[in-house]
Amino acid sequence: MKKKDEKKYMEREWRSMTHHLKAFIKTGNQESLHHFRTGVKKLRAFFILTESVKKGGGPIKLLKPVREIFKQAGQVRNAYINIQLGSSQQNMQLNFVQGQEQLMNTLAAQFKEQGIRYLATLRKARRKVKKRIPKLKNLHIGLYYQQQLESIAAGLQNHRFGDDLHTRRKQIKMLIYNYHLVKPNLDRPFNEDYLEQVQNAVGNWHDNSVTIELFAAEATHGETAVVLLKKQAVQLKRQVTKLLKGFYDRATTVTELPLEQVS
Repeated sequence: MKKKDEKKYMEREWRSMTHHLKAFIKTGNQESLHHFRTGVKKLRAFFILTESVKKGGGPIKLLKPVREIFKQAGQVRNAYINIQLGSSQQNMQLNFVQGQEQLMNTLAAQFKEQGIRYLATLRKARRKVKKRIPKLKNLHIGLYYQQQLESIAAGLQNHRFGDDLHTRRKQIKMLIYNYHLVKPNLDRPFNEDYLEQVQNAVGNWHDNSVTIELFAAEATHGETAVVLLKKQAVQLKRQVTKLLKGFYDRATTVTELPLEQVS
């Protein structure tokens, strides 16, 4: 891979991330905040890939100030998501939703007040980071993807529905984030469609688990909502378990469509 392609990718993602942060500071739009956080995740995934080339010499540590902004944005997003979940359930206490609305508005206002400082932090970090990106060789990219998939597969062999499964999902998402950059230079199969299915299924299970905890603690007649969610959890777990069978082989096998299907 050419180093200029890496820098071009980083610059594009950094501009996009900054654009969405500016949009939230100006408008308070939650989708903009979501896209800002996704941008941070994409850049972090890229920097972790570069860090695997040169331990300790990559830009991942330089992203730390941006990650702090990411965490502050996460608090605003969590309150917003809680409002959406609470509003969708008739059994949820009204004062819970109102409390989350007040919390979100307070956190969002505090976040926007720091907007100028946050944007300055992004500019400063960008200047430092762009000087510390090492060249990625095609051989290294291939080995990195192989090692990561082997590590994920080993962790999923006797998977349990807990934090470790959620961690494996994060690993998969990082590979997917980087795939659009490395695809032309990756010398081995990578089944993006299958891995998207896996991460989506695990994400749905995780969201369901978080919602059960929230409703169990806050609903006035929460047992009704929780019972329904637990029934849904059974189906979600079955879906995940089915998808994870033969994970490594399925993740590294890409079947070409016959020409008549492609056309």
